[in-house]
Amino acid sequence: MPEPPPSLRQRRAQLTRDEILQAARRLFAERGYARTSVRDIAQAAGVSAQTVYDSVGSKQALVARLNDLIDSEAGIGAIARTIGQTDDPQELVAFPARISRAILEHCGDIIYALVTGAAAEPELAAVLAEGQRRHRVGAGRIAGRLRELDALRDPDDAADTLAAVTDVRFALMLRESYGWSLDQLERWMAATSRSLLLRS
Repeated sequence: MPEPPPSLRQRRAQLTRDEILQAARRLFAERGYARTSVRDIAQAAGVSAQTVYDSVGSKQALVARLNDLIDSEAGIGAIARTIGQTDDPQELVAFPARISRAILEHCGDIIYALVTGAAAEPELAAVLAEGQRRHRVGAGRIAGRLRELDALRDPDDAADTLAAVTDVRFALMLRESYGWSLDQLERWMAATSRSLLLRS
């Protein structure tokens, strides 16, 4: 039996949470994590500080939800679902490149704030570490599929190699330091992954 649709009250509560998270995202990117208070976030979202605490929680709780926001805005779920629809090793090995490109395209501001602030802010470092953990899990799943297809040159190191080549922090560095476009990044990551991982 399908679940009933959310009530008006539940929809309003979700909208408030979304607005608070978007305000936090904006301010963390503009001012940095340390210089952004819950009061600042509340003001930007048009709610009281108490509403921020009641709806989402502390500033640490807000920042901890950024990985979920990244996954949602970059469409990671939709990309991940298409992984199961192909057995072509050339396509499979390129999925992490597509994901990293989508993350930078839709959430580059968050990634930049996390990467630049992580050294000084343990909360940001924890969010970055969780994002890396998710990335490695995804790379491991793809490496597992490629192993099943007997498509890998070196099955033992495939997951780590794929995760390293397509790490969004590396992609951010190529964009910020070398001026690479998103198209260049995705092409290079996909081509390098194919070259390093797949049997000729």
